[in-house]
Amino acid sequence: MKSEIINQNQQSSPDTIDTMPTLRVLHLAGSRVSNFYYNLSIIYAKEVVQPVGVSSYYAVVNPDGFWQLGTSLDSLSDKMSLQDMIPRLPQIDVVVPYMFCFPGMTSFRAFFEDLLGIPVVGSASHCTALATNKAHTRNVVSASGVRVAKAQQLRQGDTLTMKPPFIVKPTSEDNSLGVTLVWDEAEIAEALRVGFELDNTLLVEDYIPGRELRVGVVERGGKLWVPSMIEYLVTKEHPIRTLHDKYDLQSDGTPRKQPEKPVAKVVCPANVTPELFEKVANAAKTAHIALGCRDYSLYDFRVHAETNEPYLLEAGLFWTFGKISMISRMLQADGQSLEDVVLELWNVAAKRTRVAGSSTFKYVNV
Repeated sequence: MKSEIINQNQQSSPDTIDTMPTLRVLHLAGSRVSNFYYNLSIIYAKEVVQPVGVSSYYAVVNPDGFWQLGTSLDSLSDKMSLQDMIPRLPQIDVVVPYMFCFPGMTSFRAFFEDLLGIPVVGSASHCTALATNKAHTRNVVSASGVRVAKAQQLRQGDTLTMKPPFIVKPTSEDNSLGVTLVWDEAEIAEALRVGFELDNTLLVEDYIPGRELRVGVVERGGKLWVPSMIEYLVTKEHPIRTLHDKYDLQSDGTPRKQPEKPVAKVVCPANVTPELFEKVANAAKTAHIALGCRDYSLYDFRVHAETNEPYLLEAGLFWTFGKISMISRMLQADGQSLEDVVLELWNVAAKRTRVAGSSTFKYVNV
């Protein structure tokens, strides 16, 4: 396999190709956890932009634990073990992950960055491990002054003290898996059963009536920048977003693609007043810093219908760098060049190098 592949979208002469420095990117996709998370990862990995000056390579892990390599998702190798995969990797400047399962958000990032020493775009594994746990996330951000709803962490056998209406959600799942809005006590037992099928610990959180906003934070030029926000138009009949708002599912329950007409319609940019924008943006920036995020971060907020105060629901430290990604939509709504911003972030990440004797990375001029 070639170790360097010139981007097919790069419209340059042979002389230009020889002299242009190429950023060698390894796109990391798949899942060892389930077909659901594997399909979800591939949906987004297929959509990644390919900026001029990038040489792309793909490493995909399957639910059976075997790996495939290739210059595209359409030209992957036969399956191989991890031990066989590592020596076949080309020279790599930076890893771009598209994995949503818990190991993909944590262990796989740590493997490439902390063990193999290759910088990873996005937050470090210790940060994503924290943010993937909803209960831990709310504890950290609330200590820094970000408003969160009243909640109770619940294990099997614990006594529930919360009163409906509330949301039951597994602490470490994503994409609304296992989430139930409970209006009265007769619905509690079933909601807990569904949640405990996916996690040993649940978060039972007061339901906040009102608007739902998604907010991104991007590090640019050493500063935190919040682009236009997204609003999900929830209604009285459809008060929260569900898995079906996020994906069209196949007959086996795995995601096929984003729905063309979700029940909760997506509006970008969200119609918010300057005062509300500033309030939510400041809360998102505070959360970004409190959680120790890097490069970018993404948050869901509820704006209370009566008080107009924002409540942070959860953090999602992912951006898959395609036009269908939420942060990408925010950038495009602001008239930003998606390819330019992506290339800027990937280059910044590639310039990080490990501090001697430490698991942390710093920026260097190379």
